[in-house]
Amino acid sequence: MSRPEPSALRVRCLFLYAFTALAGSAGDALWTTNALAAPSEVASEGTLKPHPQAKISKDDKVKKGKLNNGESIERIVVVGQTLDRLQNTNSAVTVLRHLDASDYRSLYDVVNRVPNMIGNAADIPTIRGMTGSGAAGGIFSLMSGSRPRTATIIDGLPETYFGQRYVDAGTWDMDQVSVLRGPQATTQGRNAIGGAITLNSKAPTQYWDAAVRGGYESAGSKGVFAGMVSGPIIKDELAFRLTADGTRGDSYIRYPGKGWPFDPSEISQTSVRGKLLWTPKVLPRLSVTLMGWHREQHGEYLYTANGPDLFRYRFDNPDMNTRVSDSSIDQASLRASYKISSALTNELTYGHVWYDAAFTQSDYLGSANSLGHLRLTEQNNTVEDRLVLAPEHSRFNGVAGFYYFNRDQNIRSDMGVNGPDSERTYAGYVDGTLHLIAGLNLIAGARVEREEQQRNVAMSWGKVALNAGTTMFLPKGGLSYTFTPVTSASFTVRRGYNPGGGAIDWDKGTYYQYGKETVTTYELGGHTELLHRKLSLNTNLFYNDYHGYQDLLNYTFVNIPHGRSLGLELEAIYHVTKTLEFFGGLGLLDTKILDAPAAYQSVVGKKFSNAPSATLNIGVEKRFHNGLFMGANFNRVGSYSSQVESGTGVVGGDYNVLNANIGYRTRHYAIRFYSKNLTNEHILYSGRTNWAGLQAQVGQPRAFGFTVEGRL
Repeated sequence: MSRPEPSALRVRCLFLYAFTALAGSAGDALWTTNALAAPSEVASEGTLKPHPQAKISKDDKVKKGKLNNGESIERIVVVGQTLDRLQNTNSAVTVLRHLDASDYRSLYDVVNRVPNMIGNAADIPTIRGMTGSGAAGGIFSLMSGSRPRTATIIDGLPETYFGQRYVDAGTWDMDQVSVLRGPQATTQGRNAIGGAITLNSKAPTQYWDAAVRGGYESAGSKGVFAGMVSGPIIKDELAFRLTADGTRGDSYIRYPGKGWPFDPSEISQTSVRGKLLWTPKVLPRLSVTLMGWHREQHGEYLYTANGPDLFRYRFDNPDMNTRVSDSSIDQASLRASYKISSALTNELTYGHVWYDAAFTQSDYLGSANSLGHLRLTEQNNTVEDRLVLAPEHSRFNGVAGFYYFNRDQNIRSDMGVNGPDSERTYAGYVDGTLHLIAGLNLIAGARVEREEQQRNVAMSWGKVALNAGTTMFLPKGGLSYTFTPVTSASFTVRRGYNPGGGAIDWDKGTYYQYGKETVTTYELGGHTELLHRKLSLNTNLFYNDYHGYQDLLNYTFVNIPHGRSLGLELEAIYHVTKTLEFFGGLGLLDTKILDAPAAYQSVVGKKFSNAPSATLNIGVEKRFHNGLFMGANFNRVGSYSSQVESGTGVVGGDYNVLNANIGYRTRHYAIRFYSKNLTNEHILYSGRTNWAGLQAQVGQPRAFGFTVEGRL
């Protein structure tokens, strides 16, 4: 019998120690807020929020509430919390609330608060070693239509992503960000084999509220602005919320030379959003939210430097091109909720998105053979209707729904990539919990999903002519056990997938297809609360078994027959006092390619791309009664290979980042000073070498900034 791998053995031993401590402990009382266990459990904005200054009696502070899945919880009003209390759910989830938009200008900046999650300058973050952008990015995504592995859902609608992040989403006036780790196929289906990130904007209020913010950051001399106004149109029936924010300035990458046909250092981002919330008195069980949102981004989006010294933060190699974005997203949506009975609610979401992604490329000489333009336009529709069953004092609660998505896309360029693409997705799903006996519950769910894609994209050296369909059955099952009101454990098994596609051989110009990738995930979780419920702990141990894992090897999409990953995640929040909080998270990960096609046997035994063996975050927040506040957050990311194949990819990661802030807040205004990357750490996300030299995406050097905010 073979001995276990040392790295796997270390993870198992650490888990056994941590989980024994969790499952064997019974805590006393801890304040907790309601976190989301899964995107399908997001409640509709059916309640107009009371004024934040409304008095809350002692008896009102602790109330019995219900999650959408019917589970009884304690809801506690906690004012000013930065991070929600850790929750007892059967999915590994980190929920962040009240994020400061200067620290988290991009939605994806939350990576420094989530175990086993790492970021990238222009792509979707990687979760548990699954590269968020998919098997490939850039020109290879445009050629093949390959999918991301992490679903990003904002106010119920999926973000359009195609190769790179042409338009970003910020966190100003957002209510919360939830990061779900591991496949979320039952509730999300498409593009969620690695996990899901959900973002919910704040709802209109039935009282008048307004805020303005301005600020400055030293890296690139960026100015930021934001504003919000919310209030009633018809008292207790119709309310609105208008929000705007933006950034103007320059990149931290320097672009010498006067031959550029555009300004490669420009950064210009704008977001404008409007929401209406209707709760008619004649139909008190109905609530409807209408939303319109416009985002645009111009200029820098790649943040690429070239060698030999990447941390000069310069792009000045005449044999290399860079690109600037000129892109926008417009979306309109309707979300309606109708309470059929005290136990049953129907929730409907419809959204339409207009996506216009364009870039221009050049070298710093403006050479004719380096110039290129590409524009990708897309319109898509999302329709989802679900029934949420949450009866009181019942053994069963759950959700059942139907989902439809379509998109029509077209690519036009002078770079040899042109053609249309269309996709249709149909799905039905159920997910629920059945109480069996004592503290034992059965967890079960399934999704049946059908995807159809037609892609006719012509390259200058070949053509992708794909007409394919895939039907998948994606089950989930498990057990949970509640030892005490604050200590529980769960075990789940679930499946996830990403569809295959077609591509052109980079050297021969011949068309080929690659298959779907699938994963079966086994996950054991624990939750407990200690020290009079001031300390909240979560533990997750997982094993992922991959088949057909997609990767880009030697410029070719390849299905790796077999791979695996296993890991451990620990999260903790400790409220020392009502004004002092410590938080942290540890992620351990071990990935391995177990088998490979005959032509790529050299990758057997290698780790997945972008899969560090450890991540760590530790932070503290302190508030004083006189209005002063301060905080700091430390994030460690271990080293990893940015490409599985040897010889071209460079080693990324291996960095420590410290952010800090201090400020003063009153009821009507706040001033905040902050530092990012205080120790000026060299942050290397990903890169590769080719005939022209070394180029890589690098993180921001040390920056200082401030914001001033006023509020009604």
